[in-house]
Amino acid sequence: MQIPPNTLPTDGNDDAARFAIRSRVEIGFILRRTMTDGEIVTAQIARIRDTFVTTLLSVDPQNGLCVVDAAKDPAVNRAIASAGSLLFESRHDRIRIRWQVERCQLADFEGHPSIYIPLPEVLYKYQRREYFRAETPILRSVKCNIPVEGSKPLTVPLFDIGLGGVGLIGFPVDFQVETGREFPGCTITLPEMGVLSVTLQIRNIIDSTTPDNRTSRRVGCAFVGLTPAGETMIQRYVTRLERDRRSRLG
Repeated sequence: MQIPPNTLPTDGNDDAARFAIRSRVEIGFILRRTMTDGEIVTAQIARIRDTFVTTLLSVDPQNGLCVVDAAKDPAVNRAIASAGSLLFESRHDRIRIRWQVERCQLADFEGHPSIYIPLPEVLYKYQRREYFRAETPILRSVKCNIPVEGSKPLTVPLFDIGLGGVGLIGFPVDFQVETGREFPGCTITLPEMGVLSVTLQIRNIIDSTTPDNRTSRRVGCAFVGLTPAGETMIQRYVTRLERDRRSRLG
């Protein structure tokens, strides 16, 4: 994964006041709920900007301690041990959360290789409606068509969508992408809603290794200059996805 530096807001940034949670009790509650919901956690090794996918195994606010699953690759674990600083991203109640720790320790937890980290002093929960993302269907996936100058368009499935942007999964790993690059003229056909025409800006790139040693790439994109009509279409589609999800849960 590639994440631009300084991705967490700082105290001099308005985002710090809007999104920062500093209560140990509330942070513990959010992380524990994230753990019990089985949410995937993406961890970035700050110094080398490498990443791995993990899960929370234990959250202990009283002792100020959390445990996450170690990386599958021993080389990544060695990099973790030497780097110390880790940046984490996950979801709580389908809203993006991020936190950072400045130290960590590799040790076994219930007989499995794990990483012990302190409970974060600050956790950022991006609660504005443009940060809410609804997961799109897997079996009947929604596709994004991306024009590429001098080449045929890319067709990439979505894994989530919100007013702020989309997540794309299965993005070709041999296609050169970088954070900040914009793709005008993209189209997304939202079932029963219509065709959404947008400019996408790449915000983050996540490369992970599948169990069969293939590289899977996920790309997070922001909408640039989204029209009011586009916002309405997305909001209607997200509302329908959430209604279908609640119906399935009973």
